[in-house]
Amino acid sequence: MARVLNYKKEHEGELIALLGKEPDWSSFLSDDAIDTFKQVLLESETFVCESTGTICGYLRALVDGFGIYISELYVAPHYRRHGYGSQLLAKIKHKYPNQPVYVLSDEDAYYEKLGYRRVGSVFQL
Repeated sequence: MARVLNYKKEHEGELIALLGKEPDWSSFLSDDAIDTFKQVLLESETFVCESTGTICGYLRALVDGFGIYISELYVAPHYRRHGYGSQLLAKIKHKYPNQPVYVLSDEDAYYEKLGYRRVGSVFQL
Protein backbone atom coordinates (compact mmCIF):
# COMPACT_ATOMS: atom_id res chain seq x y z
CA MET A 1 0.00 0.00 0.00
CA ALA A 2 1.19 3.50 -0.77
CA ARG A 3 1.29 6.55 1.42
CA VAL A 4 0.11 9.95 0.23
CA LEU A 5 2.15 12.76 1.76
CA ASN A 6 2.09 16.54 1.60
CA TYR A 7 4.76 17.65 -0.83
CA LYS A 8 7.85 19.20 0.73
CA LYS A 9 11.03 20.68 -0.71
CA GLU A 10 12.85 17.48 0.28
CA HIS A 11 10.77 15.55 -2.31
CA GLU A 12 11.89 17.82 -5.15
CA GLY A 13 14.92 15.88 -6.43
CA GLU A 14 13.19 12.51 -6.49
CA LEU A 15 10.03 13.89 -8.12
CA ILE A 16 11.98 15.81 -10.78
CA ALA A 17 14.03 12.67 -11.54
CA LEU A 18 10.84 10.61 -11.85
CA LEU A 19 9.23 13.08 -14.25
CA GLY A 20 12.48 13.38 -16.19
CA LYS A 21 11.95 9.82 -17.43
CA GLU A 22 8.76 10.90 -19.21
CA PRO A 23 9.09 12.81 -22.50
CA ASP A 24 5.58 14.26 -22.13
CA TRP A 25 6.65 16.13 -18.99
CA SER A 26 9.64 17.87 -20.57
CA SER A 27 7.78 21.21 -20.79
CA PHE A 28 7.82 21.37 -16.96
CA LEU A 29 11.49 20.45 -16.77
CA SER A 30 13.03 22.59 -19.51
CA ASP A 31 15.66 25.16 -18.54
CA ASP A 32 13.07 27.91 -19.03
CA ALA A 33 10.42 26.27 -16.83
CA ILE A 34 12.13 24.21 -14.12
CA ASP A 35 12.51 27.00 -11.54
CA THR A 36 8.88 28.03 -11.94
CA PHE A 37 7.76 24.42 -11.70
CA LYS A 38 9.72 23.89 -8.50
CA GLN A 39 8.14 27.03 -7.02
CA VAL A 40 4.55 26.13 -7.96
CA LEU A 41 5.00 22.66 -6.46
CA LEU A 42 5.56 24.41 -3.14
CA GLU A 43 2.88 27.09 -3.56
CA SER A 44 0.11 24.81 -4.85
CA GLU A 45 -1.69 22.05 -2.99
CA THR A 46 0.70 19.24 -3.89
CA PHE A 47 0.86 15.64 -2.71
CA VAL A 48 3.28 12.83 -3.50
CA CYS A 49 2.50 9.14 -3.48
CA GLU A 50 5.17 6.93 -1.98
CA SER A 51 5.38 3.16 -2.39
CA THR A 52 8.05 1.15 -0.58
CA GLY A 53 9.96 4.34 0.18
CA THR A 54 9.97 5.59 -3.43
CA ILE A 55 7.94 8.43 -4.91
CA CYS A 56 5.77 6.91 -7.61
CA GLY A 57 3.41 9.79 -8.40
CA TYR A 58 2.08 13.19 -7.51
CA LEU A 59 -0.91 15.48 -7.71
CA ARG A 60 -0.84 19.28 -7.92
CA ALA A 61 -3.98 21.33 -7.45
CA LEU A 62 -4.94 24.99 -7.51
CA VAL A 63 -7.22 26.21 -4.72
CA ASP A 64 -9.14 29.47 -5.10
CA GLY A 65 -12.09 29.36 -2.71
CA PHE A 66 -14.58 28.46 -5.47
CA GLY A 67 -13.19 25.03 -6.17
CA ILE A 68 -10.17 22.81 -6.35
CA TYR A 69 -8.62 22.45 -9.80
CA ILE A 70 -6.31 19.49 -10.34
CA SER A 71 -3.63 20.66 -12.70
CA GLU A 72 -1.46 17.54 -12.77
CA LEU A 73 -1.90 13.93 -11.74
CA TYR A 74 0.93 11.57 -12.53
CA VAL A 75 1.71 7.98 -11.60
CA ALA A 76 4.82 6.33 -13.04
CA PRO A 77 4.03 3.57 -15.56
CA HIS A 78 5.38 0.75 -13.37
CA TYR A 79 3.00 1.78 -10.54
CA ARG A 80 -0.18 2.23 -12.56
CA ARG A 81 -3.25 0.04 -12.05
CA HIS A 82 -2.59 -0.21 -8.30
CA GLY A 83 -4.98 2.54 -7.22
CA TYR A 84 -2.31 5.16 -6.53
CA GLY A 85 -3.95 7.78 -8.73
CA SER A 86 -7.23 7.16 -6.92
CA GLN A 87 -5.47 7.56 -3.57
CA LEU A 88 -4.07 10.93 -4.63
CA LEU A 89 -7.52 12.05 -5.82
CA ALA A 90 -9.14 10.85 -2.59
CA LYS A 91 -6.60 12.83 -0.54
CA ILE A 92 -7.48 16.15 -2.16
CA LYS A 93 -11.21 15.44 -1.93
CA HIS A 94 -10.85 14.50 1.74
CA LYS A 95 -8.88 17.66 2.52
CA TYR A 96 -11.57 19.87 0.92
CA PRO A 97 -14.83 17.99 1.55
CA ASN A 98 -17.08 21.01 0.98
CA GLN A 99 -15.47 22.21 -2.25
CA PRO A 100 -16.05 20.88 -5.75
CA VAL A 101 -12.94 19.30 -7.24
CA TYR A 102 -12.35 19.65 -10.97
CA VAL A 103 -9.77 17.91 -13.13
CA LEU A 104 -8.08 19.64 -16.05
CA SER A 105 -7.25 16.55 -18.08
CA ASP A 106 -6.18 15.10 -21.37
CA GLU A 107 -6.80 11.58 -20.01
CA ASP A 108 -10.60 11.57 -20.15
CA ALA A 109 -10.92 7.78 -20.28
CA TYR A 110 -9.19 7.46 -16.89
CA TYR A 111 -11.64 9.74 -15.12
CA GLU A 112 -14.61 8.20 -16.90
CA LYS A 113 -13.44 4.76 -15.73
CA LEU A 114 -13.37 6.07 -12.15
CA GLY A 115 -16.97 7.23 -12.58
CA TYR A 116 -16.33 10.97 -12.41
CA ARG A 117 -18.89 13.24 -13.99
CA ARG A 118 -17.98 15.45 -16.91
CA VAL A 119 -18.88 19.11 -16.36
CA GLY A 120 -18.30 21.03 -19.58
CA SER A 121 -14.69 20.42 -20.58
CA VAL A 122 -13.56 19.23 -17.10
CA PHE A 123 -14.41 16.38 -14.78
CA GLN A 124 -15.88 16.90 -11.35
CA LEU A 125 -15.02 14.51 -8.52
